[in-house]
Amino acid sequence: MSEHLEKHERDGGSDAAEACGASQALRVEMELSIQDGWRLCEQITRTEARNFYYGLKLLPHAERTALFVVYAWMRVIDDIADDESASVESRTQELDFVERGTRAAFGRDWYRSAANSLQTDGGLTREEYVLLALAQEVVLRKLSIDDFLAAIEGQRMDLTARVYQSFEETALYCDRVASTVGRICLDVWGVRDMRDAARARELSTARGIAFQLTNILRDIREDHARGRCYLPADELAAHGLTVESLLAWNDDRRCAAFMREQCARAGRYFDESASLEAIVSTKAVSTLTAMSVIYRRILEKIASDPRRALEKRVSLSTFEKISIGLRARFGLLRIASAGSRETGGSA
Repeated sequence: MSEHLEKHERDGGSDAAEACGASQALRVEMELSIQDGWRLCEQITRTEARNFYYGLKLLPHAERTALFVVYAWMRVIDDIADDESASVESRTQELDFVERGTRAAFGRDWYRSAANSLQTDGGLTREEYVLLALAQEVVLRKLSIDDFLAAIEGQRMDLTARVYQSFEETALYCDRVASTVGRICLDVWGVRDMRDAARARELSTARGIAFQLTNILRDIREDHARGRCYLPADELAAHGLTVESLLAWNDDRRCAAFMREQCARAGRYFDESASLEAIVSTKAVSTLTAMSVIYRRILEKIASDPRRALEKRVSLSTFEKISIGLRARFGLLRIASAGSRETGGSA
């Protein structure tokens, strides 16, 4: 944390607090709140991220801290959308609040808002701490607001029940809730010298879709219980299925064929993005490889026994994740192509 704080001070964190008219005591409280915000973001990531956290631990300190903030921000909007105890109107208002706060963070106006909260309320809420940490990361590195706003739109898609009529609609959802994360990660990591940044963004988009399609296939039963289904309705219908008949596994041949097709598509997105590791900054390769192998292995487990995957949520053990992380850290892991396991060797 100290390295990140030193860079924060060099790049104008204190100046921002001074610019909002803060007293010396308030400026000190703001600096302490920024550190608290960073610590909260790491705590949120460690307790909630599961697969994501093990990959991020492989990054250098500054990039790791930045992506703890990104994850925590994503967690905030996801929790709002998933809070079924609140009305749609209330959740809409909360997402609107986060959008305003995010725009303020990118405009460096969030310091004034945070200072006001400290003065009037005596502290910050969870959401305010995360937005303050995000505002600081905007100061420290070049981030684009577009993917953050797109991610909020993705969560708005979850506020009401909807039918995803075709894969194009499912892919748009995947882009907004997952590919946005990949592109933000790319903004933090950067690409290697002389490599095509635009191509890297395309590959990051594809990898994000691969991750989210894996999530969708893993969580079909859980999502259905919440009134959600992201599977393309036209493809279910083509197999003579509904999500209810799929979950009941009423017709082994049809259900198995449908799940094979869905798993194969997710696998193709992994394959299509296979060259991403050769483009991103070398400091990010172990993290990206570990995360991708974790998701690819989950997909393989679903594909190997889809009926069982619909009955019980597929996951990897903590030991498996740590093992993958260590192998990636020492360059002993490479993402597998379709139909093969990940292999040893340089990533």
